[in-house]
Parts: sequence; C-alpha cells; structure tokens
Amino acid sequence: MFRKAAEVQIIRICNLALCALTATGLAVSPAVASRGEGASALNRFVEARLAESSKELQAAAAIYRESLKEQPDNALLAGKAYVSAIEAGDFDLAAKAVRTLQLRNKADPEMPLLLYAEAFAQRDWNGADLAIVELEALKNFAFMQPFLEAWIATAKGRGAAAILSPKQDDTTAKYYLEEQLILNRLANRQEREAVGLLAGLVQRNEARMAPIRMIAARHFWAINDAVTAKEILKSRSSGPEQNLLEQIEAGQKKGAAQKVTASIGLAFLFQRLSNDLAAQRAQFPSQVMAQAGGRIAGQSDYAYLTLGRAYAAAESHNLAVDEFARIGQDSPYYLVALSSEVASLVTDHKYDQAIARLDVALKSSPDAPELYILKGQSLQARGDNVAAAIAFESAIELGEKLQRPDMLMASYWLALGGAREQAGIWPAGLQALQKANELLPNSPTILNYLGYAQLERRENKEAAVAAIKQAHDLRSTSPAITDSLGWAYFITGEHDRAVTFLESALEGEPKDPTINEHLGDAYWTVGRLYEARYAWKSAKLFAEGDDLQRLASKIDLGLQPGLLSP
Repeated sequence: MFRKAAEVQIIRICNLALCALTATGLAVSPAVASRGEGASALNRFVEARLAESSKELQAAAAIYRESLKEQPDNALLAGKAYVSAIEAGDFDLAAKAVRTLQLRNKADPEMPLLLYAEAFAQRDWNGADLAIVELEALKNFAFMQPFLEAWIATAKGRGAAAILSPKQDDTTAKYYLEEQLILNRLANRQEREAVGLLAGLVQRNEARMAPIRMIAARHFWAINDAVTAKEILKSRSSGPEQNLLEQIEAGQKKGAAQKVTASIGLAFLFQRLSNDLAAQRAQFPSQVMAQAGGRIAGQSDYAYLTLGRAYAAAESHNLAVDEFARIGQDSPYYLVALSSEVASLVTDHKYDQAIARLDVALKSSPDAPELYILKGQSLQARGDNVAAAIAFESAIELGEKLQRPDMLMASYWLALGGAREQAGIWPAGLQALQKANELLPNSPTILNYLGYAQLERRENKEAAVAAIKQAHDLRSTSPAITDSLGWAYFITGEHDRAVTFLESALEGEPKDPTINEHLGDAYWTVGRLYEARYAWKSAKLFAEGDDLQRLASKIDLGLQPGLLSP
C-alpha cells in the first residue's frame, strides 16, 4: 500500500549557531554582559530569554534586533540574534547577524547561504559571488557551488555559461544533480532536453520526485503544451499532481501555470535541502534553507508550503499556520496546505479554530470529500466522535458520487469505522470496518483495526484473530500489530505464546502504555509476578484517565477480576 521512501543524502552539519549557543544555554553570558555593557543590556537579555522560553519568538527577535543595533560588533549577541531570527522567521535580522559573525570569523557553514539568497533576490551578483567564496571556505555546503554559479549565470542570461554540467565529482552534488539539470534546462528554455531527462523520472514515478514533476508540468502548461504536462502527471501519484492534472484538463491556468525561472529553480534547491535536513531531524538548518528558498522564490505556494513544514517540524505551529494559510484555493497545493494548517492547529490543541477554518473552506467547496475527512479528524481530536462520524459519512457520500478510487474510499470507511467504534456506535462501526476491508482486503492497518475492535468486545474471536494474523503476516515489523496478535493469543488462552509476541512488540515501542499493560497481564497469568508489576509500572508512567487507576490497582493487588486490560 505504501511506497518505501527514498533514502535521503546525509548532509554533514558542523556546530551551527543553534547547537553552539543553545547547547551551552549561554548560562554565564548575562553576568559577563552586565560587567561590560551595563544593567540595561542584562535586562534586555533576560527579557529575550524569557520571551524565548514562553515561545514568544517574535518578541525575542525584536529585543535582539534592538540590542544588536546598540552593539553591532558583539559576536555573542549576534549569535543569539541569529538563532532567534531564524526561529521567528525574521530573515533580515538573521542576515544582519551573519554579517557580524563573519567579521569576527565566527560564521557557521550554512550562514553564507543566507547572504547568497539575499544577494540573489536583489540581483547583487558581486554579493552572491562573495557568498559562494565564503561557502567554499567553510566546506560543508561547498557541494552547492556549481548549482549556485549556474543559477547566477542563468539569471544573468549568459547562454552556455548558464548550462549546468552533468558531470559532478562531489557525491552529494550528484544526489541533487538530476533534478537540478531538469530545472536548469527548463529555465534556459531547453524544453526538448528537459523532456528527455524527465522521461526516466516520470517512468520511475518516485514519491521524492513528485515536486519536480509538478514544477515541470506547470512549466509546460504555462507554455501551452498541455500534452506534455499531462504526460508528466499521468500516474497521478500524489494529491497535488491529481489536482494539477484536473486543473489542466479544465483549462485553468490561474494558480496552475508557472514557467520555471532561475529563481524557481534555485529556490527549489534550498527547499529540497530543507526537506532533507528535516528528514535528518536537523530542524534548525532546515528552517534556514526554507527561509533562504522563500527569500529567493518570493510569492510561491511551494515556498510557503516548505517553510510551513519547517516551522511545524520545529513545533512553531503559529508560524506554520501563517505560512500554510498563504496558499490560495487556486493552487494545486491548496488541500495539502489546508491539511497541514489544520494539523498544526490540532497539535496546538486549537480544535475550535481548526474546525472553524474547515467550515469556511467547506462554504467555498461544499462538494470536497477531503474537507469532510479533515473536519472529522479534527472533531475526533477534540473528542467528539459522534460528530466526527457524521462528517465521515458526508465524505463517503461525496466520494462515491465522485467515483474516488477504492484505496481512497477504503480510508474513508476506516475513518468512519474508527469514529463509530470510539463513539460506541456498534455494530455499525464493525460494518464500516468490514466495508473498508472489502475495498482494500490486504491492508494491515484495516485488518488490525477490524480484528482488534472485535477482540476488545470479546466477539467473533475466531474471525478477529484471523484478521490480526493476516495483518501481522503483511507487516510483521509493526509493534502495534504485533501487540494485537500477542493480545489475541492471550484472549484465546495461549498465554506463553502471547508473552513471546508481546515482548517482541515492546522492543519496538518500549514506552507504549498499552503494550506494557498487555505484557504485564500476560506475565502475571504465566506466574512471572515481579516482571508483571514492572511492566504495569512502566505502563503507568504514560497512561491517562481510567487506565491510570486500573494500573495502580493492579500494581497494588495484582491481576484481579475486573482489572484485565480492555
């Protein structure tokens, strides 16, 4: 059901300003500052730190901005200002801080990229060239040099000098070469060569290359070559690709058609790096790259999407919401952006705001089943499973009218089954889960839910165990499914076998309270009492509500009647 994600090239990262400054916490810097710069500087520093600790990122950045005006040569302050600026999305402050750090020979490897992005956006070619020299000197991102130089030449219209060479010695550069070659050819109006390069990319149909297919298709649509654009999108492999194809088939150019320029091609290099660094959990440099790409691209839906994702990954959900909200309804990325916006709101427990946002969207697009799915998920997060089920029912009705593919409809029925099951609407919940399984019979997720929901109710045990076994055969590496199978064996009296599978599940998810409680119950039943209490105590660390009280009773009394895990 799912494609395996392509491996992401590992980008070496030295001690960035974030790491160097945040790791030490600058614990002694206020005292040092007060001796040399007075109590007012110390007070502002404390204010900034308090703002940071309260997640008031813009307020902290504003304080550092004013402080840096008063002390423009203070490298320690510039370092903190740089980190704060990136976290708050203040590109200008970040660039100013980088200049101070460069003068003190304290620049980190990624910093020249901000100055390059600023210079490129302003068509300051000397400044861009100087940034490349600095970048090469700092090594880590030197692999970008041929790409950066080619995009400068493209922007200046230098003909042959603007053509990126397909021969690159650096391993990391080679990893990004194919997509950069395609964008470079399109930007230089060498569409025939680009089509040749795109053929293999389209044939492979890799999820990682979906953004390149999107950029290329939008370019060909902009030059009125709908045939090539539709050929690139023929696999409809992602939601945005499906949306763009529908826009092209409907003859809609607003929000869909977009020629590749030097700015778009270069910005994508930074956006790709942002996504790859985020995959390595390097959230801060990911934000740096996303902001550099945004400065170069200007008003761009994909730039907003990338920056929003970088903020969301760093748990700056207010900033993420602002970026996602910039993407208009005529963009093929609109639904992805709206989904991401709602996810950030829900993560911040702003359920009512998320639902209100979806209600506004539904007024404009009342026939979009995806919006009802998002609304149902938001209602579930708020704990209103009955209302969620109603939203999912609407999504299914619309999806069937629009003849959505079985795989997608199966996910809708699974959502409905889950909402009904959690709301206690049974056996209607079972019927929805069975329908999902009928549409997509070999989905481990559906099979596991179908089996476990019945097992929890101690009904249809034979069919429930069979469904969970099938799920495990399909995805034996899943701790959740392995736990389900172990619990199924426990319920059916195969206690020793249950222990084996539950121990295996715990290896994959050692902090999961359900797995720990299941294992504790199984241990107690086979006479391993000390280990049972240890497992229950582990489960209690992460449990909530009724589960917490039940676990406390087990730890005190052992596995008594009525205390068995659901």
